[in-house]
Amino acid sequence: MAVGAKDGLDKALVKKYSTLKVDNAIVQNSMIDPNKLMDTMNDYANAHMEAFRIQQALRDVCTKAISMNIQYTKMKSVKSKKERIAEAARKVVAAQMAKRNELMEKLKKEPRPEFA
Repeated sequence: MAVGAKDGLDKALVKKYSTLKVDNAIVQNSMIDPNKLMDTMNDYANAHMEAFRIQQALRDVCTKAISMNIQYTKMKSVKSKKERIAEAARKVVAAQMAKRNELMEKLKKEPRPEFA
């Protein structure tokens, strides 16, 4: 793989700037002490980690409180078709017996006609 200009424009730019002398920029001393900057960044990270730990603990407490307050209800047992039919038949028979008993009570209260 070759290094260098690939077309006329690149060659012209290389020719133009090859004669210029460029010095590396001098990095001046920072106004902030690097150790103080690192300490500040460390404090910031620690504060965020502590906030995260508090959030996790709060979430755990809330989860436990909610789970302790849950009230479970017993579900109805599932009946087979045969059991449902038998129960319906018992209800029908009970209704017929109640109606029969009601009619019997009614007949007892009414006077019977006498035949001569």
